[in-house]
Amino acid sequence: MRAKNGKYVWKSPSTVGKWTYGRNYAGVIWGEDLINGINPGFLKLDASHGATSADGGTFEGVRTTLHSGTVTVPELGMRQAGMTFGAEEEGGSWHGPITWKLWVGPDNLPRRFHAIMRFTTEGGEADTMTMNIIYRGWGKPLKITAPPKHLITDEW
Repeated sequence: MRAKNGKYVWKSPSTVGKWTYGRNYAGVIWGEDLINGINPGFLKLDASHGATSADGGTFEGVRTTLHSGTVTVPELGMRQAGMTFGAEEEGGSWHGPITWKLWVGPDNLPRRFHAIMRFTTEGGEADTMTMNIIYRGWGKPLKITAPPKHLITDEW
């Protein structure tokens, strides 16, 4: 999670050890300002703006609860890690509503996240972006294959 002081924290797995802190030098870092169904910062913002819950039906064979709502933010932006929001106006060029839906299984793990963001400029022009994220494979091993050596560089 990227903090406002420019540091980021991580812990893996979540039940072991203390939080570790480091300096945020990369734009790809996960942050508390990302629009995402597993980001505590975004979920806290949503919960504070009248989210509703209902039967979400079945998604990929799992019964779900559907949480949904709309929150209008004074700042919308992007960086390599994804789309971002700001709860306070900081001089950005976009703002607008985020209409979101989050399907959660009986184990309290998210299964799907859907958001529609309306990026409005100060001049009133607007663009719309739709985001759809599917979460699956909870508790299963993850295999990451490194890219070929000729594609790896440490140059900036």
